[in-house]
Amino acid sequence: MRVTKVSSARWERIKTRVIEFVATHKDRHITKEASSKLKNLSGLDLEQPGTLVLLVTAHKRLLGVLACQTYGEVFSIAVVRRGERSRGVGKLLLGNALNTLGKMHVEIASDNVPSIKLAFACGLLGYGAFVRDNGQVVLRLKTFEELA
Repeated sequence: MRVTKVSSARWERIKTRVIEFVATHKDRHITKEASSKLKNLSGLDLEQPGTLVLLVTAHKRLLGVLACQTYGEVFSIAVVRRGERSRGVGKLLLGNALNTLGKMHVEIASDNVPSIKLAFACGLLGYGAFVRDNGQVVLRLKTFEELA
């Protein structure tokens, strides 16, 4: 598996493909707001600190996507191809994002156990929670450096 950080120039060329991948492989935990922010992410945004798009590929096949803006404070989203889940793709994405950015904030629905386990495995720590309008409890997690 190969992880690629998408440049601002490349983003403009592959943005539609990435958005289609997310729409196809997301589950019910990806909010409309996060999907909208991904669609509105520009090449100029990718030049700002804390903003990136990472792709995991194998044999030219897209396996997973992670995108975040402003270290995840504006939005963060990670989607893995359904047939590739529980095979280390998510850990590869989040681990690379943390290594690249040095810090990160994520919000994960409390019933999304695989994503919570992934976040803890990558060293993120819970620091809060809130309830969405639909009653869904969402956990807030950050890197230790952000909490210290």
